Amino acid sequence: MKGWLLAVRLLTRWSVVALLAGAMGCGGKGLRGGGDAAVGGDDGPSDVATTADLGMGTADSSSEAMYSGVVLAMITQDEATTSYVARAVFTTGPRPAIGGCPRCCCGVEQRGLPYPVKPPDSGRITIAAAAEATTLATLVPWAFVDGYGKFYGMSDLGWSWFWPLSDYGPVDSQPWSPGDALRVVAAGNEVESFAGVLQTGPSLAGVMPPIGPSPVIVDRSQAFEVSWTPEGAGDATVLLSLPRSGSVCYCDAPDSAGRLVVDANLLSPLSVEQNGKITLARLTISTVASGNATIDLVGASIQAGPLVVQ
Repeated sequence: MKGWLLAVRLLTRWSVVALLAGAMGCGGKGLRGGGDAAVGGDDGPSDVATTADLGMGTADSSSEAMYSGVVLAMITQDEATTSYVARAVFTTGPRPAIGGCPRCCCGVEQRGLPYPVKPPDSGRITIAAAAEATTLATLVPWAFVDGYGKFYGMSDLGWSWFWPLSDYGPVDSQPWSPGDALRVVAAGNEVESFAGVLQTGPSLAGVMPPIGPSPVIVDRSQAFEVSWTPEGAGDATVLLSLPRSGSVCYCDAPDSAGRLVVDANLLSPLSVEQNGKITLARLTISTVASGNATIDLVGASIQAGPLVVQ
């Protein structure tokens, strides 16, 4: 998913827009602890997520870095189409966590956005094949002039990275091979210059039920399980995205687990008309630092396809 775009002149304190996903807990209830579905454990699910789970939690809350960011290289197999896309997002404070909540949680499609201000950026960012020094993609932030700019949201890394706005638009990239190492170099701006190696990670394999041209069938009366063959690095994460009655649900598990189980109480609000798209992503994460920021370099291997609810 390439994300959504908000282009706005700053005239009011709040702008209400329709987004891919939102910030409320599952079922529209008040915020409290837990997630909506278990991931093969004994903890058991609960209804909704806390505000920390939905974007205010961090992967490194003890960090003293002024900024945090993510540079993302995605290869997506969506039915019969394969795409290569590069993204970048930066924000203030410690870096947000990547993934579901943990486990699973959902959010609605509409919310209010605060008064947009220029987000931090790191200037021109190049992504190149490390072995050949061939540039695959170049990310350049949009100018922010006289209170006007272009802002992009991202829905590829779960709830925490849904919140920050970016002045980098998604860029189609030249292809790479799964498992390639890519060199990332940022010239620097508010976020000081940095460089590092992004590991793209292996493609998903052994996914059951298969995600592709044929619809994945979900029975809303029982738990839904998806499995895969673990092949990623020890800290790789697998992230599942499901549509849910006007909202989106994210669930995550370590790649080494080889399975995700979405509890039936998350699926029960679905109707037979609630069809859409299911995505499963293996996220291989490396971390680098600049003089004032901590940045995750993420290689994403994604399978996407139609979903049918019964």
